[in-house]
Amino acid sequence: MVSTSGGYGGGGAVENMLRQAQEQQLRLAELQRRRAELRVPGESPDGLVRVTVDGEMKIGDIEINARAMRLDSFSLAESLQAAIDAAYAAYGEHQQELLTEMLGGSELVRKAQDGTLTPQDWFRRFGVDLDDPFRGLRR
Repeated sequence: MVSTSGGYGGGGAVENMLRQAQEQQLRLAELQRRRAELRVPGESPDGLVRVTVDGEMKIGDIEINARAMRLDSFSLAESLQAAIDAAYAAYGEHQQELLTEMLGGSELVRKAQDGTLTPQDWFRRFGVDLDDPFRGLRR
């Protein structure tokens, strides 16, 4: 039986790890909530088209200036595509800011983005070395 009272067997360490895991769950839930609330605009360079990308990366609002109706279909399509590209680029920047804020460092963000973030890296950020065979035996 594992004690979580801080006695023999590193129960204090278990409590600490559980507390840290709960804190991370709260941070992740906050990140997901904030990402879901994102509404990021993008505008074409000519200013004739504006679009909004939501937290699910879907195009929401599309605003086309009346002057855009004078454009040929190719130019209008280019303006629309430019606005969409700008909105997705801005969304990526906001996503990066949220991740940096949550993970607290650009190296962890880079690893998370390229899929190389390990549990050891994550816990090491909070002072827990998962590779230490004696971590549960220390007080």
